[in-house]
Amino acid sequence: MDKCGMPPHAATVQKMANLLLAERSKSASIPTTIGRNWVQQFIKHHEELQSRYNCKYDYQQAQCEDPKIIHEWFQRVRDIIQQYGVVDQDIYNFDETGFQMGVISTAKVITGSD
Repeated sequence: MDKCGMPPHAATVQKMANLLLAERSKSASIPTTIGRNWVQQFIKHHEELQSRYNCKYDYQQAQCEDPKIIHEWFQRVRDIIQQYGVVDQDIYNFDETGFQMGVISTAKVITGSD
């Protein structure tokens, strides 16, 4: 998930671990959920992982919040859509900077140490 630009929250890692544990516990008598501190201990024991706070957006993106610039950009997009007949199903929600559309707050995530 981290390599795709969407590092998971600790709760997501916990859910994944619980799903794997539940699969294994079908054939054995082991607990069906991980412990409360399992995710933190997992990160601590794997040097290639760390928990960090992600950012809503960087300074360069913040400078582009001029309503006039944004309006002009959306107008250009509308013009291109009309000019080439682009349908809604062919429009996806991403950009090349890695900024996550719809992510509005800072959160602690699990990411690679590099």
